[in-house]
Amino acid sequence: MISITGATGFLGATLTSELKKKYHCVNIIRSQGKFKREFSKEDLASLKKTNVVIHLAACTSAPSTKVTSLENFFYESNVLLTQKIAKEAAKEGVKRLIFISSIGVNGTTTTEKPFTNADTPNPKSLYSKSKLNAELILKYISAQTGMEIVIIRPPLIYGGGSLGKFSQLIKISNSNFPLPFGKIQNKRNFIYVLNLTDLIINCIDNPLAANQIFLASDNEHISTTRLLRKLRQFLGRQNNLIPLPKFALEKTLKLIGKNEIAQSLCSDLQIDIEYTKLTLNWSPPISVDEALKETASVWLAKEKDLEPANRFRYMIRLLDIFFAFAGIILSFPILILVWMIIFFDTGSPFFCQTRVGQRQRLFTLIKFRTMQHGTPSVATHLVNDNKITPFGHFLRRTKIDELPQLWNVLKGEMSLVGPRPCLPSQKELIEKRASYGVFKTRPGITGSAQIQNIDMSTPEKLAITDAEMLANLSLRNYFYYIIQTVLGKGSSDKIKTSTQNISCKRKKP
Repeated sequence: MISITGATGFLGATLTSELKKKYHCVNIIRSQGKFKREFSKEDLASLKKTNVVIHLAACTSAPSTKVTSLENFFYESNVLLTQKIAKEAAKEGVKRLIFISSIGVNGTTTTEKPFTNADTPNPKSLYSKSKLNAELILKYISAQTGMEIVIIRPPLIYGGGSLGKFSQLIKISNSNFPLPFGKIQNKRNFIYVLNLTDLIINCIDNPLAANQIFLASDNEHISTTRLLRKLRQFLGRQNNLIPLPKFALEKTLKLIGKNEIAQSLCSDLQIDIEYTKLTLNWSPPISVDEALKETASVWLAKEKDLEPANRFRYMIRLLDIFFAFAGIILSFPILILVWMIIFFDTGSPFFCQTRVGQRQRLFTLIKFRTMQHGTPSVATHLVNDNKITPFGHFLRRTKIDELPQLWNVLKGEMSLVGPRPCLPSQKELIEKRASYGVFKTRPGITGSAQIQNIDMSTPEKLAITDAEMLANLSLRNYFYYIIQTVLGKGSSDKIKTSTQNISCKRKKP
Protein backbone atom coordinates (compact mmCIF):
# COMPACT_ATOMS: atom_id res chain seq x y z
CA MET A 1 0.00 0.00 0.00
CA ILE A 2 1.13 3.55 -0.81
CA SER A 3 0.43 6.49 1.52
CA ILE A 4 0.60 10.00 0.07
CA THR A 5 0.75 13.43 1.70
CA GLY A 6 -0.28 16.43 -0.38
CA ALA A 7 -2.50 14.25 -2.57
CA THR A 8 -4.97 17.05 -3.25
CA GLY A 9 -2.36 19.39 -4.78
CA PHE A 10 -1.48 19.73 -8.45
CA LEU A 11 1.25 17.06 -8.43
CA GLY A 12 -0.52 14.94 -5.82
CA ALA A 13 -3.78 14.69 -7.76
CA THR A 14 -1.97 13.65 -10.94
CA LEU A 15 0.23 11.14 -9.09
CA THR A 16 -2.70 9.60 -7.22
CA SER A 17 -4.62 9.14 -10.46
CA GLU A 18 -1.68 7.26 -12.01
CA LEU A 19 -0.89 5.21 -8.89
CA LYS A 20 -4.43 3.90 -8.54
CA LYS A 21 -3.97 2.02 -11.80
CA LYS A 22 -1.48 -0.28 -10.06
CA TYR A 23 -1.45 0.33 -6.28
CA HIS A 24 -3.82 0.76 -3.38
CA CYS A 25 -3.40 4.36 -2.17
CA VAL A 26 -4.25 6.19 1.04
CA ASN A 27 -4.20 9.97 1.37
CA ILE A 28 -2.70 11.33 4.58
CA ILE A 29 -4.56 14.57 5.25
CA ARG A 30 -3.22 17.49 7.22
CA SER A 31 -5.61 18.54 10.00
CA GLN A 32 -7.32 21.93 10.02
CA GLY A 33 -5.02 23.42 12.67
CA LYS A 34 -2.87 26.50 12.31
CA PHE A 35 -1.43 26.52 8.74
CA LYS A 36 -2.44 22.80 8.54
CA ARG A 37 0.91 21.69 9.96
CA GLU A 38 -0.37 18.53 11.65
CA PHE A 39 -1.55 15.16 10.38
CA SER A 40 -4.70 13.57 11.75
CA LYS A 41 -4.22 10.57 14.07
CA GLU A 42 -6.61 8.49 11.96
CA ASP A 43 -4.53 8.97 8.83
CA LEU A 44 -1.25 8.31 10.60
CA ALA A 45 -2.74 5.01 11.77
CA SER A 46 -2.87 3.91 8.12
CA LEU A 47 0.95 3.77 8.10
CA LYS A 48 0.76 0.37 9.82
CA LYS A 49 -0.24 -1.19 6.50
CA THR A 50 1.97 1.01 4.31
CA ASN A 51 5.04 -0.10 2.34
CA VAL A 52 5.97 3.26 0.82
CA VAL A 53 5.21 6.86 1.85
CA ILE A 54 5.35 9.59 -0.79
CA HIS A 55 5.71 12.94 0.96
CA LEU A 56 4.53 15.81 -1.26
CA ALA A 57 2.92 18.11 1.30
CA ALA A 58 4.75 21.43 1.71
CA CYS A 59 4.25 25.17 1.98
CA THR A 60 5.96 26.80 -1.00
CA SER A 61 5.17 30.45 -0.32
CA ALA A 62 4.43 32.81 2.52
CA PRO A 63 0.89 32.72 3.95
CA SER A 64 -1.59 35.51 3.21
CA THR A 65 -2.04 36.07 6.95
CA LYS A 66 0.67 37.66 9.07
CA VAL A 67 3.13 35.39 10.87
CA THR A 68 5.68 36.29 13.51
CA SER A 69 8.60 34.80 11.57
CA LEU A 70 8.65 33.53 7.99
CA GLU A 71 11.72 31.44 8.80
CA ASN A 72 9.84 29.69 11.60
CA PHE A 73 6.79 29.30 9.38
CA PHE A 74 8.74 27.40 6.70
CA TYR A 75 10.65 25.42 9.32
CA GLU A 76 7.50 24.27 11.09
CA SER A 77 5.59 23.66 7.84
CA ASN A 78 8.26 21.85 5.85
CA VAL A 79 10.88 20.54 8.29
CA LEU A 80 8.95 19.56 11.40
CA LEU A 81 6.10 18.16 9.29
CA THR A 82 8.56 15.99 7.36
CA GLN A 83 10.24 14.89 10.57
CA LYS A 84 6.92 13.83 12.08
CA ILE A 85 5.76 11.78 9.11
CA ALA A 86 9.20 10.15 8.77
CA LYS A 87 9.36 9.17 12.45
CA GLU A 88 5.85 7.74 12.37
CA ALA A 89 6.62 5.86 9.15
CA ALA A 90 9.82 4.38 10.57
CA LYS A 91 8.02 3.46 13.79
CA GLU A 92 5.38 1.53 11.84
CA GLY A 93 7.95 -0.31 9.73
CA VAL A 94 7.49 1.52 6.43
CA LYS A 95 10.16 0.32 4.02
CA ARG A 96 10.72 3.48 1.97
CA LEU A 97 9.89 7.20 2.04
CA ILE A 98 10.05 9.23 -1.17
CA PHE A 99 10.54 12.93 -0.51
CA ILE A 100 9.86 15.58 -3.14
CA SER A 101 12.36 18.33 -2.45
CA SER A 102 13.31 21.21 -4.79
CA ILE A 103 16.08 22.09 -7.23
CA GLY A 104 16.31 25.27 -5.18
CA VAL A 105 18.41 23.23 -2.73
CA ASN A 106 21.18 23.33 -5.36
CA GLY A 107 20.68 27.04 -6.05
CA THR A 108 18.61 29.47 -8.09
CA THR A 109 20.73 29.91 -11.23
CA THR A 110 23.54 28.23 -13.14
CA THR A 111 26.42 29.86 -15.01
CA GLU A 112 28.87 27.59 -16.81
CA LYS A 113 27.89 24.15 -15.48
CA PRO A 114 24.47 22.60 -14.90
CA PHE A 115 23.40 21.39 -11.46
CA THR A 116 24.19 17.77 -10.53
CA ASN A 117 23.17 15.59 -7.59
CA ALA A 118 26.76 15.77 -6.28
CA ASP A 119 26.80 19.57 -5.96
CA THR A 120 27.23 21.22 -2.58
CA PRO A 121 23.81 22.59 -1.58
CA ASN A 122 23.42 26.34 -1.99
CA PRO A 123 19.79 27.26 -1.22
CA LYS A 124 18.88 30.94 -1.32
CA SER A 125 15.21 31.22 -0.34
CA LEU A 126 13.64 30.30 2.99
CA TYR A 127 11.60 27.65 1.20
CA SER A 128 14.69 26.01 -0.34
CA LYS A 129 16.54 26.16 2.97
CA SER A 130 13.64 24.41 4.67
CA LYS A 131 13.76 21.67 2.02
CA LEU A 132 17.48 21.15 2.62
CA ASN A 133 16.90 20.91 6.38
CA ALA A 134 14.15 18.36 5.74
CA GLU A 135 16.56 16.30 3.60
CA LEU A 136 19.16 16.30 6.38
CA ILE A 137 16.63 15.17 8.97
CA LEU A 138 15.45 12.37 6.67
CA LYS A 139 19.01 11.14 6.21
CA TYR A 140 19.48 11.11 9.99
CA ILE A 141 16.24 9.18 10.56
CA SER A 142 17.22 6.72 7.83
CA ALA A 143 20.62 6.12 9.44
CA GLN A 144 18.97 5.56 12.84
CA THR A 145 16.09 3.34 11.72
CA GLY A 146 17.11 1.69 8.44
CA MET A 147 14.11 3.11 6.55
CA GLU A 148 15.10 3.83 2.94
CA ILE A 149 14.95 7.43 1.78
CA VAL A 150 14.62 8.64 -1.82
CA ILE A 151 15.03 12.37 -2.46
CA ILE A 152 13.88 13.93 -5.74
CA ARG A 153 14.71 17.56 -6.59
CA PRO A 154 12.49 18.82 -9.42
CA PRO A 155 12.52 22.29 -11.02
CA LEU A 156 9.30 24.18 -11.81
CA ILE A 157 6.51 21.65 -12.48
CA TYR A 158 4.01 22.39 -15.24
CA GLY A 159 0.90 20.88 -16.76
CA GLY A 160 -2.73 21.66 -17.52
CA GLY A 161 -3.62 22.40 -13.93
CA SER A 162 -0.35 24.04 -12.92
CA LEU A 163 -0.40 26.99 -10.57
CA GLY A 164 2.07 29.72 -9.64
CA LYS A 165 4.75 30.96 -12.01
CA PHE A 166 4.02 28.67 -14.95
CA SER A 167 0.32 29.52 -14.92
CA GLN A 168 1.34 33.18 -15.19
CA LEU A 169 3.35 32.37 -18.32
CA ILE A 170 0.32 30.64 -19.83
CA LYS A 171 -1.93 33.58 -18.98
CA ILE A 172 0.29 36.16 -20.68
CA SER A 173 0.75 33.82 -23.65
CA ASN A 174 -2.99 33.37 -24.14
CA SER A 175 -3.40 36.65 -26.05
CA ASN A 176 -2.07 38.35 -29.16
CA PHE A 177 -0.74 41.27 -27.12
CA PRO A 178 2.92 42.10 -27.97
CA LEU A 179 5.33 40.96 -25.26
CA PRO A 180 8.95 42.16 -24.82
CA PHE A 181 10.38 38.63 -24.52
CA GLY A 182 11.64 38.02 -28.07
CA LYS A 183 15.37 38.08 -27.33
CA ILE A 184 15.92 35.98 -24.21
CA GLN A 185 18.25 33.16 -25.25
CA ASN A 186 18.74 31.62 -21.83
CA LYS A 187 18.69 27.91 -20.94
CA ARG A 188 16.21 26.61 -18.38
CA ASN A 189 14.91 23.20 -17.41
CA PHE A 190 11.36 22.41 -16.32
CA ILE A 191 9.51 19.16 -15.75
CA TYR A 192 6.10 18.09 -17.02
CA VAL A 193 3.88 16.74 -14.27
CA LEU A 194 3.46 13.34 -15.96
CA ASN A 195 7.22 12.99 -16.41
CA LEU A 196 7.75 13.63 -12.69
CA THR A 197 4.94 11.24 -11.86
CA ASP A 198 6.62 8.55 -13.97
CA LEU A 199 9.91 9.11 -12.12
CA ILE A 200 8.24 8.86 -8.71
CA ILE A 201 6.50 5.61 -9.65
CA ASN A 202 9.85 4.21 -10.85
CA CYS A 203 11.32 4.97 -7.41
CA ILE A 204 8.63 3.02 -5.55
CA ASP A 205 9.97 -0.44 -6.31
CA ASN A 206 13.37 0.16 -7.91
CA PRO A 207 16.00 -1.22 -5.46
CA LEU A 208 18.65 1.10 -6.96
CA ALA A 209 16.72 4.16 -5.79
CA ALA A 210 17.30 3.49 -2.09
CA ASN A 211 19.04 6.31 -0.20
CA GLN A 212 19.75 8.33 -3.34
CA ILE A 213 19.29 11.94 -4.42
CA PHE A 214 17.90 12.38 -7.92
CA LEU A 215 17.59 15.57 -9.96
CA ALA A 216 14.62 15.67 -12.30
CA SER A 217 13.72 17.51 -15.51
CA ASP A 218 12.33 16.99 -19.01
CA ASN A 219 15.96 16.54 -20.12
CA GLU A 220 15.55 19.40 -22.65
CA HIS A 221 16.58 22.97 -21.88
CA ILE A 222 14.47 25.71 -23.38
CA SER A 223 14.80 29.51 -23.55
CA THR A 224 12.09 31.85 -22.32
CA THR A 225 11.61 33.11 -25.88
CA ARG A 226 11.16 29.61 -27.32
CA LEU A 227 8.89 28.61 -24.45
CA LEU A 228 6.54 31.55 -25.02
CA ARG A 229 6.56 30.98 -28.78
CA LYS A 230 5.58 27.35 -28.26
CA LEU A 231 2.85 28.24 -25.78
CA ARG A 232 1.38 30.87 -28.12
CA GLN A 233 1.54 28.41 -31.00
CA PHE A 234 -0.34 25.71 -29.09
CA LEU A 235 -2.81 28.24 -27.66
CA GLY A 236 -3.59 29.42 -31.19
CA ARG A 237 -2.16 32.90 -30.68
CA GLN A 238 0.14 35.07 -32.80
CA ASN A 239 3.85 35.14 -32.00
CA ASN A 240 4.11 38.91 -31.32
CA LEU A 241 7.29 38.76 -29.23
CA ILE A 242 9.23 42.03 -29.36
CA PRO A 243 13.05 41.53 -29.42
CA LEU A 244 13.80 43.78 -26.45
CA PRO A 245 17.42 43.26 -25.31
CA LYS A 246 17.64 41.03 -22.26
CA PHE A 247 19.62 43.55 -20.20
CA ALA A 248 16.93 46.21 -20.81
CA LEU A 249 14.17 43.83 -19.69
CA GLU A 250 16.12 42.83 -16.58
CA LYS A 251 16.82 46.46 -15.63
CA THR A 252 13.16 47.42 -16.08
CA LEU A 253 11.86 44.53 -13.98
CA LYS A 254 14.38 45.18 -11.21
CA LEU A 255 13.54 48.89 -11.27
CA ILE A 256 9.90 48.12 -10.37
CA GLY A 257 10.94 45.64 -7.68
CA LYS A 258 10.38 42.43 -9.67
CA ASN A 259 13.83 40.89 -9.09
CA GLU A 260 12.51 37.35 -8.75
CA ILE A 261 10.56 37.60 -12.02
CA ALA A 262 13.63 39.03 -13.78
CA GLN A 263 15.68 36.07 -12.58
CA SER A 264 13.05 33.50 -13.60
CA LEU A 265 12.65 34.96 -17.08
CA CYS A 266 16.23 35.88 -17.95
CA SER A 267 18.71 33.65 -16.07
CA ASP A 268 19.90 30.09 -16.74
CA LEU A 269 18.82 27.07 -14.74
CA GLN A 270 20.29 23.92 -16.28
CA ILE A 271 19.97 20.50 -14.68
CA ASP A 272 22.06 17.41 -15.44
CA ILE A 273 19.90 14.29 -14.93
CA GLU A 274 22.35 11.74 -16.35
CA TYR A 275 22.85 10.16 -12.92
CA THR A 276 19.08 9.77 -12.55
CA LYS A 277 18.74 8.23 -16.00
CA LEU A 278 21.64 5.80 -15.63
CA THR A 279 20.90 4.71 -12.06
CA LEU A 280 17.18 4.07 -12.59
CA ASN A 281 17.30 3.18 -16.29
CA TRP A 282 14.73 5.91 -16.75
CA SER A 283 14.08 8.69 -19.25
CA PRO A 284 11.25 11.24 -19.41
CA PRO A 285 8.56 9.54 -21.52
CA ILE A 286 7.01 12.76 -22.85
CA SER A 287 8.88 15.38 -24.91
CA VAL A 288 8.72 19.10 -24.14
CA ASP A 289 6.69 19.83 -27.29
CA GLU A 290 4.15 17.12 -26.46
CA ALA A 291 3.94 18.31 -22.86
CA LEU A 292 3.43 21.98 -23.80
CA LYS A 293 0.81 21.05 -26.38
CA GLU A 294 -1.14 19.00 -23.82
CA THR A 295 -0.77 21.78 -21.23
CA ALA A 296 -2.19 24.36 -23.66
CA SER A 297 -5.03 22.01 -24.64
CA VAL A 298 -6.13 21.50 -21.02
CA TRP A 299 -5.81 25.21 -20.30
CA LEU A 300 -8.02 26.15 -23.28
CA ALA A 301 -10.65 23.63 -22.17
CA LYS A 302 -10.73 25.20 -18.71
CA GLU A 303 -10.88 28.71 -20.17
CA LYS A 304 -14.23 27.89 -21.80
CA ASP A 305 -15.73 27.35 -18.36
CA LEU A 306 -14.59 30.71 -16.98
CA GLU A 307 -16.95 33.67 -16.66
CA PRO A 308 -16.28 36.42 -19.26
CA ALA A 309 -14.92 38.83 -16.63
CA ASN A 310 -12.38 36.23 -15.49
CA ARG A 311 -11.20 35.62 -19.04
CA PHE A 312 -10.56 39.32 -19.64
CA ARG A 313 -8.55 39.90 -16.48
CA TYR A 314 -5.35 38.43 -17.99
CA MET A 315 -5.55 40.72 -21.01
CA ILE A 316 -6.44 43.67 -18.78
CA ARG A 317 -3.30 43.13 -16.70
CA LEU A 318 -1.17 43.24 -19.86
CA LEU A 319 -2.91 46.44 -20.95
CA ASP A 320 -2.33 47.91 -17.48
CA ILE A 321 1.40 47.25 -17.73
CA PHE A 322 1.63 48.65 -21.26
CA PHE A 323 -0.38 51.82 -20.61
CA ALA A 324 1.24 52.47 -17.23
CA PHE A 325 4.74 52.17 -18.66
CA ALA A 326 3.86 54.28 -21.69
CA GLY A 327 2.06 56.81 -19.50
CA ILE A 328 5.06 57.29 -17.21
CA ILE A 329 7.39 57.77 -20.18
CA LEU A 330 5.11 60.16 -22.10
CA SER A 331 4.06 62.21 -19.07
CA PHE A 332 7.53 62.41 -17.57
CA PRO A 333 8.04 66.13 -18.44
CA ILE A 334 4.66 66.92 -16.83
CA LEU A 335 5.55 64.86 -13.75
CA ILE A 336 8.82 66.79 -13.31
CA LEU A 337 7.12 70.17 -13.81
CA VAL A 338 4.32 69.41 -11.33
CA TRP A 339 6.84 68.01 -8.84
CA MET A 340 8.83 71.26 -8.95
CA ILE A 341 5.74 73.48 -8.53
CA ILE A 342 4.46 71.50 -5.52
CA PHE A 343 7.94 71.37 -4.02
CA PHE A 344 8.15 75.17 -3.96
CA ASP A 345 4.50 75.41 -2.86
CA THR A 346 4.33 72.93 0.04
CA GLY A 347 7.83 71.44 0.24
CA SER A 348 6.45 67.91 -0.13
CA PRO A 349 5.41 66.97 -3.70
CA PHE A 350 4.18 63.41 -3.10
CA PHE A 351 1.37 62.25 -0.87
CA CYS A 352 1.79 58.61 0.23
CA GLN A 353 -1.04 56.89 2.05
CA THR A 354 -1.75 53.32 3.16
CA ARG A 355 -4.73 51.86 1.28
CA VAL A 356 -6.53 48.50 1.17
CA GLY A 357 -5.74 46.50 -1.95
CA GLN A 358 -6.51 43.13 -3.49
CA ARG A 359 -7.40 40.45 -0.92
CA GLN A 360 -7.41 43.26 1.67
CA ARG A 361 -3.62 43.53 1.58
CA LEU A 362 -2.28 46.95 2.46
CA PHE A 363 -0.15 48.94 0.04
CA THR A 364 1.17 52.51 -0.26
CA LEU A 365 -0.72 54.66 -2.75
CA ILE A 366 1.20 57.54 -4.34
CA LYS A 367 -0.37 60.82 -5.51
CA PHE A 368 0.70 64.40 -6.04
CA ARG A 369 -0.04 66.42 -2.92
CA THR A 370 -3.12 68.62 -3.36
CA MET A 371 -3.71 69.50 0.29
CA GLN A 372 -1.74 71.42 2.85
CA HIS A 373 1.04 69.56 4.60
CA GLY A 374 -0.23 68.16 7.90
CA THR A 375 -3.83 67.59 6.76
CA PRO A 376 -5.31 64.61 8.70
CA SER A 377 -5.08 61.29 6.82
CA VAL A 378 -8.82 60.60 6.59
CA ALA A 379 -11.33 59.86 3.83
CA THR A 380 -11.49 62.74 1.33
CA HIS A 381 -15.17 63.47 1.94
CA LEU A 382 -14.30 64.23 5.58
CA VAL A 383 -11.72 66.91 4.68
CA ASN A 384 -12.57 70.64 4.45
CA ASP A 385 -12.05 72.28 1.06
CA ASN A 386 -9.97 75.04 2.67
CA LYS A 387 -7.26 72.42 3.17
CA ILE A 388 -6.74 72.18 -0.60
CA THR A 389 -4.02 74.41 -2.03
CA PRO A 390 -4.79 76.67 -5.03
CA PHE A 391 -2.60 74.52 -7.28
CA GLY A 392 -4.17 71.43 -5.71
CA HIS A 393 -7.59 72.52 -7.00
CA PHE A 394 -6.17 72.59 -10.52
CA LEU A 395 -4.54 69.17 -10.12
CA ARG A 396 -7.75 67.60 -8.81
CA ARG A 397 -9.87 69.19 -11.54
CA THR A 398 -7.56 67.94 -14.31
CA LYS A 399 -6.88 64.62 -12.49
CA ILE A 400 -3.12 65.18 -12.90
CA ASP A 401 -2.75 64.39 -9.20
CA GLU A 402 -3.52 60.75 -10.09
CA LEU A 403 -0.58 60.33 -12.49
CA PRO A 404 1.91 58.94 -9.91
CA GLN A 405 -0.49 56.03 -9.36
CA LEU A 406 0.73 54.66 -12.68
CA TRP A 407 3.67 53.44 -10.60
CA ASN A 408 1.23 51.50 -8.39
CA VAL A 409 -0.28 50.02 -11.54
CA LEU A 410 3.12 49.02 -12.91
CA LYS A 411 4.00 47.31 -9.61
CA GLY A 412 0.78 45.28 -9.74
CA GLU A 413 -0.82 46.93 -6.70
CA MET A 414 -3.50 48.65 -8.79
CA SER A 415 -5.19 48.50 -12.18
CA LEU A 416 -6.19 51.41 -14.40
CA VAL A 417 -9.82 50.32 -13.96
CA GLY A 418 -11.22 49.05 -10.69
CA PRO A 419 -12.74 50.08 -7.35
CA ARG A 420 -11.02 53.06 -5.74
CA PRO A 421 -8.84 51.81 -2.85
CA CYS A 422 -10.15 52.78 0.57
CA LEU A 423 -8.39 53.47 3.86
CA PRO A 424 -7.94 50.74 6.49
CA SER A 425 -10.01 52.94 8.84
CA GLN A 426 -13.10 52.79 6.59
CA LYS A 427 -14.46 49.69 8.30
CA GLU A 428 -18.03 49.93 7.01
CA LEU A 429 -16.91 50.21 3.38
CA ILE A 430 -14.45 47.33 3.82
CA GLU A 431 -17.21 45.12 5.24
CA LYS A 432 -19.61 45.99 2.41
CA ARG A 433 -16.97 45.42 -0.28
CA ALA A 434 -15.90 42.11 1.29
CA SER A 435 -19.52 40.89 1.32
CA TYR A 436 -19.84 41.65 -2.41
CA GLY A 437 -16.47 40.09 -3.34
CA VAL A 438 -14.92 43.38 -4.45
CA PHE A 439 -11.52 42.58 -2.91
CA LYS A 440 -10.98 39.67 -5.30
CA THR A 441 -9.51 42.08 -7.83
CA ARG A 442 -7.02 44.95 -7.84
CA PRO A 443 -8.25 48.44 -6.95
CA GLY A 444 -8.18 50.98 -9.76
CA ILE A 445 -7.54 54.59 -10.66
CA THR A 446 -10.95 54.96 -12.30
CA GLY A 447 -14.14 52.97 -12.79
CA SER A 448 -17.91 53.05 -12.87
CA ALA A 449 -18.28 54.75 -9.49
CA GLN A 450 -15.82 57.50 -10.43
CA ILE A 451 -17.56 58.52 -13.63
CA GLN A 452 -20.93 58.42 -11.86
CA ASN A 453 -19.64 60.62 -9.00
CA ILE A 454 -20.34 57.95 -6.37
CA ASP A 455 -17.83 58.47 -3.59
CA MET A 456 -16.95 56.74 -0.32
CA SER A 457 -19.50 58.69 1.72
CA THR A 458 -22.12 56.09 0.64
CA PRO A 459 -20.47 52.71 1.41
CA GLU A 460 -23.40 50.44 0.46
CA LYS A 461 -24.07 52.16 -2.87
CA LEU A 462 -20.37 52.27 -3.70
CA ALA A 463 -19.82 48.57 -2.93
CA ILE A 464 -22.80 47.54 -5.08
CA THR A 465 -21.60 49.73 -7.97
CA ASP A 466 -18.09 48.28 -7.69
CA ALA A 467 -19.40 44.70 -7.68
CA GLU A 468 -21.62 45.33 -10.73
CA MET A 469 -18.71 46.88 -12.61
CA LEU A 470 -16.42 43.91 -11.89
CA ALA A 471 -19.11 41.37 -12.84
CA ASN A 472 -19.52 43.01 -16.26
CA LEU A 473 -15.95 44.13 -16.87
CA SER A 474 -14.85 43.52 -20.46
CA LEU A 475 -12.22 45.05 -22.73
CA ARG A 476 -14.88 47.34 -24.14
CA ASN A 477 -15.88 48.57 -20.68
CA TYR A 478 -12.23 48.86 -19.66
CA PHE A 479 -11.54 51.32 -22.47
CA TYR A 480 -14.91 53.05 -21.93
CA TYR A 481 -14.08 53.95 -18.30
CA ILE A 482 -10.59 55.17 -19.24
CA ILE A 483 -11.86 57.31 -22.15
CA GLN A 484 -14.67 58.79 -20.03
CA THR A 485 -12.14 59.71 -17.33
CA VAL A 486 -9.74 61.30 -19.85
CA LEU A 487 -12.64 63.33 -21.30
CA GLY A 488 -13.37 64.72 -17.83
CA LYS A 489 -16.36 62.60 -16.85
CA GLY A 490 -16.80 62.29 -13.09
CA SER A 491 -14.74 63.90 -10.37
CA SER A 492 -12.64 63.16 -7.33
CA ASP A 493 -14.22 62.30 -3.98
CA LYS A 494 -16.40 65.08 -2.61
CA ILE A 495 -14.82 67.57 -0.24
CA LYS A 496 -16.65 69.21 2.66
CA THR A 497 -17.07 72.89 1.84
CA SER A 498 -16.55 75.60 4.40
CA THR A 499 -20.17 76.71 3.96
CA GLN A 500 -21.36 73.21 4.84
CA ASN A 501 -19.41 73.38 8.08
CA ILE A 502 -20.82 76.81 8.92
CA SER A 503 -24.42 75.76 8.25
CA CYS A 504 -23.95 72.66 10.38
CA LYS A 505 -22.67 74.74 13.24
CA ARG A 506 -25.64 77.11 13.01
CA LYS A 507 -28.07 74.22 13.30
CA LYS A 508 -26.65 73.21 16.66
CA PRO A 509 -28.85 74.35 19.56
